[in-house]
Amino acid sequence: MARNNNKNWLRPLVFAALGFGAGAIFGGGRMVRVYDWETEWNIDAPVSDVYKIMTTPEEQYKWWPSMEVDSVVSLPAIPEGREIVYRVKQAESVARLAPPFYIKTVTVDVEKERRLRSVVAGDLVGVLETLFYSRSDGGTRIVYHWYVRVHNPILNVLGFVSEPMFRASHDHVMKEGEAGLQRYCKVRQI
Repeated sequence: MARNNNKNWLRPLVFAALGFGAGAIFGGGRMVRVYDWETEWNIDAPVSDVYKIMTTPEEQYKWWPSMEVDSVVSLPAIPEGREIVYRVKQAESVARLAPPFYIKTVTVDVEKERRLRSVVAGDLVGVLETLFYSRSDGGTRIVYHWYVRVHNPILNVLGFVSEPMFRASHDHVMKEGEAGLQRYCKVRQI
């Protein structure tokens, strides 16, 4: 009988540990995946043209199909500020495991032809900063700084075991965007 009483504490302890673990993953604790990624694009077109194209989300489907624009709302208080909802299609390597996800970007800080700073909400939450640099050959270098955490519990759990695939998916989507923008700029220059 005494032996049985000594083990009564084990079951509640196991359930508490499982509960805390699930709470950390699904509730936004320290177990949430955070991504701090930088991507660089080089486009053979002047900054003014590239900036104009990139700040016209209604045209984006023509050059970046993985970033499907769901809605666009102008922000009157912020010149050139916009709230854009995107449906992001994963690369095929991840699409079987993770569905497309949604992000809303609210561009809150604009330095025309130099910088866009957006607050990101939705399945990812954080900040996206897009920097534009004029190259000496007349082209444009674009640097994306993503600092986001995963808000979607399913993507968060998958991120712990599939981070290399998520990184590959991110890289694929970004390379698709760079190649698409490069082609789109070339067609427009003719």
